[in-house]
Amino acid sequence: MPGLVSVITPSYNCGKYIHRLLDSVLKQTYPAVEMHVIDDGSTDDTKQIVQDYIPRFAERGYILHYIYQENQGQSVAINNGLKLIKGGYLVWPDADDFYKADDTIESLVAALEQAGSGFGMSRCLLEYLNEEDLSYLREINVPGSKDHLFEDCLFGTNGFWYCAGACMVRTDVLREMIPGLDIYTEHAAGQNWQLMLPVLYQYRCATVPEVKYSLLVRSASHSRGQFSSRKQTNRRYNVYRNTILATLQHIPTMPATELKRYAKQINSHYNHLIFRNNLIFILGPLVPTIQKVKKFFKR
Repeated sequence: MPGLVSVITPSYNCGKYIHRLLDSVLKQTYPAVEMHVIDDGSTDDTKQIVQDYIPRFAERGYILHYIYQENQGQSVAINNGLKLIKGGYLVWPDADDFYKADDTIESLVAALEQAGSGFGMSRCLLEYLNEEDLSYLREINVPGSKDHLFEDCLFGTNGFWYCAGACMVRTDVLREMIPGLDIYTEHAAGQNWQLMLPVLYQYRCATVPEVKYSLLVRSASHSRGQFSSRKQTNRRYNVYRNTILATLQHIPTMPATELKRYAKQINSHYNHLIFRNNLIFILGPLVPTIQKVKKFFKR
């Protein structure tokens, strides 16, 4: 259905938060929405909360589905959800975030429609909120008016933001650029590179220059803050590397020479990050001693 917006939300033990997202979807001014909540093996009351919202969505004229899977990670949840979508547009907000404005979805659709066929993705600005009291922390500012964002997404440059809920893609473009709607999956992997990179390689992105999405900063989020130790941080970097390389390899229109160049850059980038992380771990305990020596010779 061309005018229908599909929403996929992976959720792992987000019963405390997901009601805010569901409420914000119900308040949307856009007329046609289907939502799929993929419960990634939650042990809290997520199932009951989501199922309680199903009749409320029906009353609003929306559709809400609850799907359970054994705990396999966000990327698997999204990959499973992609097989269910029927809409002409897709958004994939995290369960602990929510739409700040009632017209967020409408604005993202309008941005894509007004931009034309050369655009496959739209995005809005977002704000960061404290998980405890929803107090304002900061917001994303637009770094100019670029619409060719593939390399910014690939390398995280020029202030590119990866917040899933603040983005929308056209599903016809998604089907063109991701054969079979199968994305790279790994338990610790996210899903943003897998969905954004193929679209942004071939198509441009329209930006709605208003803050219309709220991202909750949590210390124990399923998608944020999973890695803390040196080994965990290095593992995170390798997961990022694997995700990006696998995604690039499956972009159907990317020439082999370009793939080789990008792969070399990505490997170099993450080798550097891992080396730096290991160096910090080795030299970190020596910093107080070095500072004392510096102070001694300044006397």
